[in-house]
Amino acid sequence: MERIVPREKWLYDDRGMIKWMGWILSDHSAYMEGESQQAQPREVKPEMPANEVSANLQSAWESGQTVLIQSDTLENNCFTAEYRGTVAGYQGDQIYLQLANDSIKFFHLDEIRYVEGLTTEKWWADDATASH
Repeated sequence: MERIVPREKWLYDDRGMIKWMGWILSDHSAYMEGESQQAQPREVKPEMPANEVSANLQSAWESGQTVLIQSDTLENNCFTAEYRGTVAGYQGDQIYLQLANDSIKFFHLDEIRYVEGLTTEKWWADDATASH
């Protein structure tokens, strides 16, 4: 639907541009870039038994360790992305993962194909920062 208002009734002089069409805010574009990086297909990890997935998630939750999770969902004949984050909590068979951008991603336990605990380097352990 198009509204045509006679020029003499305009409240201000419009330059004839369609406002905001195609503009993406910087926060939104940064979010979309992060999502596209998360959604890249990765190497298929070996499927773990459910008890091993649960044990790895429990251990990571108790220690606050960063984990890598690969879901068991296929998209375009490839397994979906690997997600890195810390286990923020769980409720029943739902696992909540806090990603690096502070967003929360949740998984059903039966959707998780692979879980690996990651070691994170501490900035204070780096020799370059220790020497002033």
